[in-house]
Amino acid sequence: MANFAESEILKMMKKLDLSRAEAIQLLQDDEDDVSVDLTAEQKKVVKKMTQGDRKKEVTPRKRERKVDVTKQRLLNDFRVLVEGLGGQTVALKSETELEFLFEGASYSVKLIKHREKKGE
Repeated sequence: MANFAESEILKMMKKLDLSRAEAIQLLQDDEDDVSVDLTAEQKKVVKKMTQGDRKKEVTPRKRERKVDVTKQRLLNDFRVLVEGLGGQTVALKSETELEFLFEGASYSVKLIKHREKKGE
């Protein structure tokens, strides 16, 4: 008979509402089930049965982002306007954001193209 930790026995008694003797018997039955010697073929079957269906790990594809030419043109036109008014362009982030200085203060403009709502 194997010695089981007192915490293990108490845990079984509490969770399954068992007497002390029943909890010890259950732990011993579990241990007996594990100690069975299996043949190589049986081990393969056990391994196959215990492994669930797993998705194959797929490496994520890097998508090349499409450049929105219209947004680029609008942001560039806005840059020209700001510079014409005496501002100074600090950064132009692709076709999304323009950072500039105007009369000593720092500003940024973020250009967002809204999608059409479905069903309209």
